[in-house]
Amino acid sequence: MPQPKPLSVAKERLQSLKDELDAKGIEFVRFEQTDTHGTSRSKTVPTRHLLHFATNGLNFLLGHLGFDVQSGVAPGTGYLEERGFPDSRIFPDLETFTIVPWASSTASLLCEPRFEDGTPAMAAPRAIARAMLDELESMGYGFYSGFEYEFYIVDRETRQAPFPGIQIFSTLRNNFNEQVINQILLDMPKIGVDIITSNSEYGPGQMEINFGPAGGITAADHAFRFKNGVKEIAQKNGYMASFMTKPYADQSANGCHYHHSLVDLKTGKNAFSNSDTPNELNDICRWWTGGQIHHLAALSALASPTINCYKRYKQWSFAPTNATWAFENRTVAIRVKGLKGEGAHLENRIPGGASNPYLVMAGVIAAGIDGIRNKIEPPAATQGIAYGLEGVENLPTGLPQALAALEADHALTDLLGAEFMQLYLAVKRHEISKAATHGADASTAGFLDRVDPFEVDEYFEFL
Repeated sequence: MPQPKPLSVAKERLQSLKDELDAKGIEFVRFEQTDTHGTSRSKTVPTRHLLHFATNGLNFLLGHLGFDVQSGVAPGTGYLEERGFPDSRIFPDLETFTIVPWASSTASLLCEPRFEDGTPAMAAPRAIARAMLDELESMGYGFYSGFEYEFYIVDRETRQAPFPGIQIFSTLRNNFNEQVINQILLDMPKIGVDIITSNSEYGPGQMEINFGPAGGITAADHAFRFKNGVKEIAQKNGYMASFMTKPYADQSANGCHYHHSLVDLKTGKNAFSNSDTPNELNDICRWWTGGQIHHLAALSALASPTINCYKRYKQWSFAPTNATWAFENRTVAIRVKGLKGEGAHLENRIPGGASNPYLVMAGVIAAGIDGIRNKIEPPAATQGIAYGLEGVENLPTGLPQALAALEADHALTDLLGAEFMQLYLAVKRHEISKAATHGADASTAGFLDRVDPFEVDEYFEFL
């Protein structure tokens, strides 16, 4: 597996950040990182200690990457009992510095962990995503992408929706509570997340708030901060926000469509654009699409990372059910958009709201890299409705099947690396076993048509 470029902690830049914090009276800095699930795990550092910890690293339990959603320890990850439950040292990416507008006198730096000898911990999702971006850059391409999230909001105490019904786009529902919605819309741009649209979605208390795409790792950083920031803002306003993929059996799921394109680093042009024949894929776009389709079953293990996520893949739900692609078609897995101009991109529609944006990015890039390198041809574009098609590969029906597909996909696993694969498979198989012992057995009849109490208890608040 390729290694990411080392994070640089330039003394001059660090001192300028410290001076800015002092001038603005900011008392605290979060050293913040993603766990395997996309949840923010952090330590708060008084600003006076910023220079020391940013330069020397901040001790942080390495095994947080081997936790389940509720911080239970998964065995066999290679990061916990095998090493005596050690600390890592986390180092900040100074380019991620921001002041957190919804937290009192607090700034944030996104970090990545290293072992005590300085070696990068390559099961860390952000490090993996950066490594895939570096590998893509070595092939002459930049990456531009954006995440499109849906989520539910409920009263924090009663867990009841703040509004009933499925009045999608209704103005009366869009601003059901101006205080919480406006705080999200106004605070997110202050941390670099450019809000584009906001509206009620297709369930009681369900919202969709979209933000602009970005280049490289910044797109995943924005998604990470958006998800965790929405949760914090909701909490401060008496609500709970959840990106859990399917919290209600009889209501719409939370999706996370992933829009992305390549940039030719020599020309600066969109590598997917095909202005002369916009109804056809050019070679790069075609091979990239071929890679997505070829690896889609394995990708689902990253894009739909819980036993609950597979309840989203329903026919006539506007979620995909098979490995298909088409132009401007909401029933397929890979939707091709706007090939005529610089906005040409693919929309990978398989990720659920519970997915970790860094792992979605890493997996999609890995699949695309393999597609380009091996000139993988996609099947014919789907004409009409994709649901129920014969002669195409269906998506896995559950997390156990998806993990098996991922483990068997050597092209993908070689790129993602053995260190990550050991940890990820161990964590996810631990979760499957844990759920089964609590009555949520993914192998039982009817599991995909219900949501068991354990799933809500395990996932709703933190995913």
